[in-house]
Amino acid sequence: MQANPLISPSPDPAVGVPLAELKQHLLLFVDTPPGPKTARAVYDLYLKTWGNPFLKYCSTALGDLPHDWTPVSRRRFEQVELPELRRFRAWGYGFFDGRDTDAWLMMFHGYQPASEPGRASFYRFEFDWALPPDLLLQFTQDVLGIVNCVCGYAGYFFQAQANGPYGKSSFDQVYAWALRYWGVDAEDLDVTVMHMMDAYKCPSWLTIIGQRLESKYPIAIAAAQSAAYRAQRSPGGVILQAGDAPELGDRHRHERLANYEAIAQALLPLQVRDHASFGGTRWTTDTTNGWLQRFTAARQGI
Repeated sequence: MQANPLISPSPDPAVGVPLAELKQHLLLFVDTPPGPKTARAVYDLYLKTWGNPFLKYCSTALGDLPHDWTPVSRRRFEQVELPELRRFRAWGYGFFDGRDTDAWLMMFHGYQPASEPGRASFYRFEFDWALPPDLLLQFTQDVLGIVNCVCGYAGYFFQAQANGPYGKSSFDQVYAWALRYWGVDAEDLDVTVMHMMDAYKCPSWLTIIGQRLESKYPIAIAAAQSAAYRAQRSPGGVILQAGDAPELGDRHRHERLANYEAIAQALLPLQVRDHASFGGTRWTTDTTNGWLQRFTAARQGI
């Protein structure tokens, strides 16, 4: 694998996890919490596609700690924990490969409708920055054969480290990169889930629009399909592909992302409005929404 072109080491030399780094991901927002059957189908698809790279796993319930991912714990997860999803404290699980950089992750999480209303549940997958795009596209298609989403996206993103003593510095680094590299997604998932029940975020290499949003904005979706480099319909949503592969969109090198711009313009009626601020000190409500609208607003900066 070639060296990651965008990686910022931790200020603490003893910490191997970067302050921020370029990676790839697939993120699908759903309007109901994942249930045991759907989560098991996605879990099985993941293992069939990528094998079993994980060393740790953890319930997404607040305060739960990671456990070793061993043959014994895997059997317990498959036979006991996953069938009991949503029955007790566990409404999701995350799986981690233990690497400091280029780490792979699989996670699904459901928000409880009564106590956490208005938040979109999600399926989340993270990969190293150099994952071949055809593999990411095929996996996206396969997951959308199982999951019906509200919306989603896949491609390059900046991995921030929200937790810990350098959380603000991490988001500030992402902000600086986001000003320059418009093809890379910036993410604060804890914030974005509050806005994805009735809107989509912004274009990525792959932008996914589910049936419910399409039924509200059929003209916009048809226009986006015409504007995309390639458009595909799957059971779980329409995939709008902006190019043959993800691009950095380096503004210093005048790398224009024409298909991203065209998709953004077509999907403007269903884009999120008044998204709350990402983390750090430089992301404000204005700069966050300015960045989300970077392909349609007449802006030279954010």
